[in-house]
Amino acid sequence: MLNEERIRLMTKMAVYETGEGREYMPIKQYYRRDYVSYEMIKTFITSTIAFGILFFFWMLYKMEDMTDFFNGKDLPELGIFILVRYIIFIVIYQVIAYIVYVRRYKKATASVKEYYSNLKKVQRLQEKEEHL
Repeated sequence: MLNEERIRLMTKMAVYETGEGREYMPIKQYYRRDYVSYEMIKTFITSTIAFGILFFFWMLYKMEDMTDFFNGKDLPELGIFILVRYIIFIVIYQVIAYIVYVRRYKKATASVKEYYSNLKKVQRLQEKEEHL
């Protein structure tokens, strides 16, 4: 005899595995600290590249003003200006990345926990069915 509740739970789990489970299951393979650290390192690299691209376009935009800096007298001032902007840019990106990835990990934890809860229910229903 088919158990409708077990079939419903198994269908729900199959939909989860093909949907959001595909995203959340790999996240739960890491500890929270490892996952957040790994993602923040990736964010640091990509934000450094983004800053470099933005800086390049800013240099193109300010090309006429840059001739004074390249004459030599204001070169340290330009370096400090760029370094301060870079640090601010990176800090803002890292704070945002930390918040985003901690929330994503918490959401994945809750989602996978519910999945395993449903899996245990299916196992109990199957054992109950086998004993009858």
